[in-house]
Amino acid sequence: MGPRREVYDRERNEVQQQYAQHNLDKDMAADYRSSLATDPREHARKLKAQNRGLLLLLVLIAVIAAIAFVIS
Repeated sequence: MGPRREVYDRERNEVQQQYAQHNLDKDMAADYRSSLATDPREHARKLKAQNRGLLLLLVLIAVIAAIAFVIS
């Protein structure tokens, strides 16, 4: 009697996990390198723009809630 199917499935799953871990490590290394390449002033400018956008969204939601409260 030959090897059971579970043995092959287990080996295939281990190989897939190894490839997934390798790709994850490679992607994380690439992201780290790209994060180092950005200028700190540019990064701060981007964060400030995101903060302004979130603040604008919050104000918009508050205005809509106030209008809905007044209407009802």
